[in-house]
Amino acid sequence: MEATVNNSPSWWQTHKFTILRNIVYISIIIALIVIPTFKIIKIDLAHNEAWIFGESKPVIDGIIPVIAALGFFAILVIILNMIQGRVFCGWICPGGWFAEVQEKLRRKLGKDSKFVYIVITFIMTIIFTGMFFNWVTDLRVFFYYTNPAFIPMWVALIAVFPIFFWELYIGKRWCRTFCPTGIYQKLTPHFYYYKPALKPPYTTKDCGTCRECLKVCPMALDPRKIALMEDTINRPGLSSCIVCGECVDACTEVWAKKGKEPILGFLHEVPVREV
Repeated sequence: MEATVNNSPSWWQTHKFTILRNIVYISIIIALIVIPTFKIIKIDLAHNEAWIFGESKPVIDGIIPVIAALGFFAILVIILNMIQGRVFCGWICPGGWFAEVQEKLRRKLGKDSKFVYIVITFIMTIIFTGMFFNWVTDLRVFFYYTNPAFIPMWVALIAVFPIFFWELYIGKRWCRTFCPTGIYQKLTPHFYYYKPALKPPYTTKDCGTCRECLKVCPMALDPRKIALMEDTINRPGLSSCIVCGECVDACTEVWAKKGKEPILGFLHEVPVREV
């Protein structure tokens, strides 16, 4: 017998994973802005110097901690991928957050507001690109043509800006199809300790016709079935899941309005059954 819950669930109950993810995402983005801006760690190629905890150093001394940070993130991706799959994409990657915001914005604006969407994407790309270049140069270099780094920096900017723009323009399709980190995680050994799945003994026959979990999934998956599916060329499976929890939040909201517990959740053991 299905357990009953409060007919008026709190915002927290129905958006728990969304709230937590955004707190983590935004905290990381703030850190990525604050660290170089306040010269905690920063490379300034425009002035041929680096900063470590506010102290000016030769560029080579600044490159070392930046490379160490990149190495740390690479190792983190590998470790997380072997514990909880693509959780890095769903909870940590700043590019993933920007792409998700863009995806939701595109859906909200609709096809009739394409020009508005392009303008907003252009502005978001400027912000995203600025956040990236802030780690390697004083951003004022783009306005001082007398600086030797003026032309090289503009060349670098012109080279990467279209890529960043395309990434944000297509939203989560970038994560689903083109993201090098995502492709790497799918091709290398991975494991999901917790998987989104229908709680036993429920199947899709008990689910109803709302399909809200499918509608909110940023990776365009069927959360009810992917725990029992492996990726194929035409059918994405569990290794595409970014463990965002949006599907669980959606199911919780739908079933709470009926006074019942959600039938979709994160399970460690998923029994083989007809889905």
